[in-house]
Amino acid sequence: MMTFLTLVFILVCINVAMILTSLYGVNKSRSVSKKRFTETTVSKIYPLDLFTSDYKKAV
Repeated sequence: MMTFLTLVFILVCINVAMILTSLYGVNKSRSVSKKRFTETTVSKIYPLDLFTSDYKKAV
């Protein structure tokens, strides 16, 4: 029983460490992404040609 509880405790500690590392990375990337949005340019949107010219000829 003691072995089981020790393993569970170790796994919980590893999980907490991974969660804290992940949350730290998310907060860091948010500050970087805010800077990117202010410097972005407007991209051009081109119309899609959904029908090929072969299909138009057949009809």
